[in-house]
Amino acid sequence: MSDNQERNKKLVGQLKGKLWFCIEQHVKRELPLGVTFTPKFINALVELCFAQLTDLGADLEAFARHAGRETIVSDDFMLRLRKNPDLQQFLREELATTKTAQPARSSARK
Repeated sequence: MSDNQERNKKLVGQLKGKLWFCIEQHVKRELPLGVTFTPKFINALVELCFAQLTDLGADLEAFARHAGRETIVSDDFMLRLRKNPDLQQFLREELATTKTAQPARSSARK
């Protein structure tokens, strides 16, 4: 195994570990009292979420590359959500709220 493959494998393991922690905390918070879950259930959710996030990332990279950019922008995400107009609208409103709440950034570096 090459050095790069070994680093990628380690990174994936770390990401899945962090995802495991977040999912487990969310499940604990959302389940009614007395309802239990197994580590196998959490692992299935981790694998499902990781696969979805990997696909999402690949799509966003492809959209940015197709537009001739190296940076992913919100329009790439909106393109990914093209089949879910309600979620698109919600995120557009949130983005507009966030932009108006933040002070304008200075383009000059200090």
